[in-house]
Amino acid sequence: MKSASQDNTKNNTKETILETARVLFNQHGVESITVRHIAQEIGISHGNLCYHFPRKENIIFTLYRRVVEGMSAQVALWKPEDLSLALILTALHQSYALQYHYKFLMVDFVNIMRRIPEIREDFRQIFTVRKEQFAFALVMMQHQGVLRKDIPPKQLEYLLLQNYLLGDFWMSESEILYDGEEQHKPRFYADIAAGLMFPYLTAKGRKEYARFYEELDKG
Repeated sequence: MKSASQDNTKNNTKETILETARVLFNQHGVESITVRHIAQEIGISHGNLCYHFPRKENIIFTLYRRVVEGMSAQVALWKPEDLSLALILTALHQSYALQYHYKFLMVDFVNIMRRIPEIREDFRQIFTVRKEQFAFALVMMQHQGVLRKDIPPKQLEYLLLQNYLLGDFWMSESEILYDGEEQHKPRFYADIAAGLMFPYLTAKGRKEYARFYEELDKG
């Protein structure tokens, strides 16, 4: 029977592997880093690392799921009685910060999807669910008088897709064209994503939008 200390050591080693891999992937890209590089960076044997994660793909999938779980936790707060524009904008900014923390996933987005079919299938399923959740949020904002009610259904569909296109590929664009300070990158692109909704807001919605950014800038 394993002792509690053995379990803690095992968990600590796994966390060290994951964090080291995240940093190396972010710095050098997925293709440039092998499990041997990760093991060497930590100071453990290749065999020890493979005991916890037999393949590099296992590490990538585990890190990917952490991003998914982080975003799911944000969307879980979107209950009808609590939903507000501020809550949606907060989730948007938090999701961009989370993506930036695991930026290798976004920079190498297409290659990772091709390399690991499990991630591609998982992502396709999540995309369908997220579209439904965001569509629900837009309808609720219409009921609250925050979002205009005269928006054609097709335009609402485009708004959903625009948000997800930007959300999935902003990191690649930023690696090439962004000229600002690195620490401001997630905020810059989150603001662009938030701005996609602005033309569709009512006067009430625009006041809430302005209030959200006033509070965000204070913090």
